[in-house]
This record gives sequence, structure tokens and C-alpha cells, in this order.
Amino acid sequence: MPMKDSKNDVHFILSWFSNVFSRPSFRLFSTFIVGFIQLGKEAHTSSMVQSLAQSYLQRSLSSFTRFLGKSPWTPQGLFQIALQRFFQVLRIKARSILFLIVDDTINEKTGKKIPGCAWYKDHAQQMANVFGHQWVLGAVLYKDFLLPLTARLYHPKGIRGCGPFQTKITMVKRMIQSLQLPVPCKVYLLADSWYWAKALVQTCQGRGYHMISQLKSNSVILLQGQRTKVTQMQANTSAYRQVSLCLYGKNKTLKIAKFIGTIKGIGKVALVIVKEKRTKVRYLVCTNIHLPALEVIKYYAKRWKIEQMIKDLKQCLGFGHYQVRNLQAIQHHAALALLSYSLLVFFAILAVSKDKGTTSYMSIRCRAFHVRKHILIENIKITLRTMRIQFKQNILDAYLEKLCP
Repeated sequence: MPMKDSKNDVHFILSWFSNVFSRPSFRLFSTFIVGFIQLGKEAHTSSMVQSLAQSYLQRSLSSFTRFLGKSPWTPQGLFQIALQRFFQVLRIKARSILFLIVDDTINEKTGKKIPGCAWYKDHAQQMANVFGHQWVLGAVLYKDFLLPLTARLYHPKGIRGCGPFQTKITMVKRMIQSLQLPVPCKVYLLADSWYWAKALVQTCQGRGYHMISQLKSNSVILLQGQRTKVTQMQANTSAYRQVSLCLYGKNKTLKIAKFIGTIKGIGKVALVIVKEKRTKVRYLVCTNIHLPALEVIKYYAKRWKIEQMIKDLKQCLGFGHYQVRNLQAIQHHAALALLSYSLLVFFAILAVSKDKGTTSYMSIRCRAFHVRKHILIENIKITLRTMRIQFKQNILDAYLEKLCP
């Protein structure tokens, strides 16, 4: 994937946020975003601040720490700018299908004095007890491009120093209520079974959105006026049909059945039962009863995108590697990590728009590598010119290849 104008593209994308900051603060903001991409997993707060202060702006450490912990900028305003640009560069039209995806993740911590830390059951580690922070993340998906919207810090009741208690359902409700789309779209909220709640579905219905989620095996719906467990409905073999489709990059053969039922306080819903060999039966629920069963399955499979986003944020952009005790600094660190992910998303969009033959599918790891390689080479060239050191071209190329394998 050729990226000759990568430096100009990075500057162009960063310029969208220049009006939010003063000139010195914007330089710090830009330096943090580039630092997250360049340092990758090593982008924990202390090492990144020291590296940036010495190599980029020759600023004192206190200017970087003040930007994180005391600067008055708000992440929500930056995410709104990113969302508006997302619609512009992709030319999203009214009534287009858009997916709002939510999920949560845990960042393990060891510091006992970090605000908001508590013990959680981590599903990724087979329900092991993990001490740290739990974040509720939201992202918007259009075609193959996923744009992070927000990261909200959740904490259980009784935890001091991080504001009033809010349930994760309440956090997602407020996320939906604060969502301002530049043009009206057909929005589907995608979430796992932990977020299927009457209050959240009603919030979606109030905004004209639909929700697709998974039901737990002990769920009950009204079928022809009778309370029926979803596990009892899978025994109706005559309702199933066999289909073949591509899910999660693999060709799969499934048996599916669709039922129309009612849930009190929500209204009519479509229940899609999915059977696959050597896999537990899944019960998908959708508030759009007219959506075909196959589309319900395909739409819900798009929820996997946020799982990949969380993995990339942690492994490539230092999302969980903050080492501060200031709550605002923690929140700003998370927001900057998400915005660095957004920069890489826009970077890919611009590459596709310049070259129609370029594939849009490229991992965040590869995108970060290309940006990182260009920035590293640029900095090395500047340093060599400053030191007035001359190398033969073949020696310099070999040196750069070792830095950028």
C-alpha cells in the first residue's frame, strides 16, 4: 500500500482539530497523537511524555503533564469533529445504514491509589478477578470503517474520587442521547446480551434507532400471547432452514429460524435462532421485525469490529498503559488513544480515495507501521542534517531497514 504523502495526510487530519486548542496546546495535542502511533504498546504516560518532551518540542515535562491533567479541553468536542469529518470524507448520505457498536473492556492496574480502580470479573480471562479500570466504549461503523466515539470510565458503587455512580446501561443511554449525526441515518445499535435492557431499547426507539443483541438462554418472550422460554422454541424443527454464508471471514453452514414475539415494555421483536455444529445455540433479537433473518445475523456479526478495535487499542496504541493518579489525565489519555486510532482510520480512507484500486482492508497494526516508518525516517534525516554527518546511501538504507523491519 503506497503512502508517499503520509506526512501531509497526517498534518491534514490533525489540522481539523486546530480550532479547539490554542497554538501551544495544539502542538502538544498533535505530538501526543503522533506519539501514541509511534511508540505503540510502549505508550505509557511517563515514558511517552519523557520521549516526546526530549525529541519533538524540547518542552519541559510539566507542559505535557498539564495538558493531560489540567488543560480544559473536552474529549467529546474532539470526537464530534471526528464524526463530522467521517461523514464528509466518506460522503455518507441521508438514510444510509449506520451501526453504533458498544462494548466494555478492562485495563488491569496495580496502583492502589489510582482513582476508579476496583475488582472485576474478566470474561476474556474465564471470569478471573482482575483489579483495574473498566471502560465502556462506543464506535460508529460505516461499510468497513470503524470510528471510535467515546470511552467512559465505569466504576462500581462506593468507589470514591471518580464522580457519581452510573450503570453501564445508563452510560450507553447517554451516549445515544448525545449522538449528533450530521445527516439522519438508519442506525442499528449492536451489543452483546449484557446490554439488552428495556431502558436501552426504549432509548433507541425514542431516537428512531433499532437494536440487535443476543438473548440469554433463560429469556422469556410472549409468543401468540403465551409466555415462552426461548430454549423451548428451538425444538420447532419445521421452522428451520439451512443457509450458507460468510461470517467472521469463514464460510459457515447454519440452521436458522425466525419468530415474531412480544416483550413487555418494548413491543414486537424478531427472534432469530441460530444453530451451528459444535457450537451453542444463539438467540438473536432485533427490534426491526421486517429485517430478514439472514440480515440480522450479518448485522450482528459486525459487532466483532469493536472487539478488534479494543485489541488494537491495547496492543498497538497504548490505550491501557497510563501511569497517572489524576482522573482527568486518565480520561484524556484514553481519549487521545482513541483519537490516534481515528487518525489511522482517516489515513486509510484518504488512501482509498486517492487510489481506487487500494483495498480498504488493512489492519490498524499495518497502518500504524506505515505512519511510524515515515515519521521515523523523517526524524532520522533531520537529525543527520543537524549533526552534519554524511553516510553512503547503501549504509543509510541498511540502517533504516533495521529500525523499520
